[in-house]
Amino acid sequence: MIDRYLLRYVLAVIDHGNFTRAAEACNVTQSTLSIGIGKLESMLGQRLFRRTSRRVDLTPEGVRFAMHAREIE
Repeated sequence: MIDRYLLRYVLAVIDHGNFTRAAEACNVTQSTLSIGIGKLESMLGQRLFRRTSRRVDLTPEGVRFAMHAREIE
C-alpha cells in the first residue's frame, strides 16, 4: 500500500517543477521529499522522474503514475 503523503510529494514535484519548491509546498525538507520519492520508486520498481542538474522530467511510467495519483488526490 502506498502512503498518501508519497502521492502528494510526486504531485508537488510535478506542479512546482523541482524538488526544492515541492518540498517547501509540502512543508518538509528537500532531503525528506527526495527520500520519500526514492522510497516510492523502489516500491514500484521504476523511476518516476528523470533528474538532471537543471531539470526534472517525468518518465513515461511517471506520467502514468501521475494520472492515477491525481485521481486519488
